[in-house]
Amino acid sequence: MPDITDNQELMDAFYQEAQALIDEMRKDVSTLGEARVPTIPHRLFRYAHTLKTSSGIVAFDDLHEVVQALAKTFKAAEDEKFSINADAIALLSDSIEVCQKLLNKEEVVGYKEFLARLNNFPEP
Repeated sequence: MPDITDNQELMDAFYQEAQALIDEMRKDVSTLGEARVPTIPHRLFRYAHTLKTSSGIVAFDDLHEVVQALAKTFKAAEDEKFSINADAIALLSDSIEVCQKLLNKEEVVGYKEFLARLNNFPEP
């Protein structure tokens, strides 16, 4: 069975879509503190869910793990299970920057600790 990541056209499409999704998440997270627009957490969830699926298909495993945790967090925000405060926005912004680094195949120092922090947010 051929390796899907050997298909350059598919990988180019993945990178283009992933970058667009990361850009949209970055834009929407930056507006979370400014206005309480109820559709923003849902949009963020959809972006993360889409990126989770596509990153899993092309075996970007670390990116897949981060956006899976992000999707869970955005869903919790949509369901109003935590308040969106400066700490939440900072963690979400950091998460998006980690996604960017992983997409660019850059090293993320403290990746496992960061992922654990994201997976445990919001703490009970």
